[in-house]
Amino acid sequence: MEIMRKKTHAVISTLVVLLAVILTASVLKVYLLREDSGGDVLWNVNEAYMFIGVAYRGGHMSYLEYPWMIFRESVGGVTAFNNEHRSVAVIHITPFGIEQHVVEVAAAPPGSWPGMYTPFEGQIYANYPEIGGLSRWAGDHFEPATAEEQQKFGGFSRLSAVDFTNVDGWSKRGIGGGPQGLFARSTTDVGGRYTISEKSEPIGHTGYAAVSIFLQRPGAPPERIWYLDGHPRRVSRAEYESAFGRR
Repeated sequence: MEIMRKKTHAVISTLVVLLAVILTASVLKVYLLREDSGGDVLWNVNEAYMFIGVAYRGGHMSYLEYPWMIFRESVGGVTAFNNEHRSVAVIHITPFGIEQHVVEVAAAPPGSWPGMYTPFEGQIYANYPEIGGLSRWAGDHFEPATAEEQQKFGGFSRLSAVDFTNVDGWSKRGIGGGPQGLFARSTTDVGGRYTISEKSEPIGHTGYAAVSIFLQRPGAPPERIWYLDGHPRRVSRAEYESAFGRR
């Protein structure tokens, strides 16, 4: 009788512990973050600009749901994300130094991002629907083009959505890959003063890419000036909230 009582007590204790574990796993959260990028580099014999759009996608789920998500991805499923945030990294390189800025972009469809970057009369113009269309890079932010600039520029007719070479001394090409399948290397020579190298390389066997941009001046080793880790990864709650606020 005593043995039966002990066995019953052991079973109940085990069930209580198991239930507590399940309840805890259903409450505690796992936070995931993924970043995608793509943009353009524009240069002449003296300087270069890089405009790199970055999309941050994040998801959170309970520890109870997490193993199912891993299994779903292993058989080709797609991770569902709860939050999305966009920004544009702007890097300006001259013989004298590097300026870097980040422009926050509202949570809106990709078509509302700045794009079609085109130099004209010493300025960089773009189509930026979120702030009204034709816009100009103003050193650390975008500004809507004035009526005079729009008239001189000819509306959107001068904006270029494609790569070009030596148009009024400027060239342009796309940089930055999406997360999968774009593992490439490319180098831009800026007037023989320095080179900009982009490397998009696979992260292990994940099928995702990490994108690095290096600057190399004559007689100096390459300096990495920008990096993006493009694979979904676990992050702390603090890092997640830093990327998305408390949304």
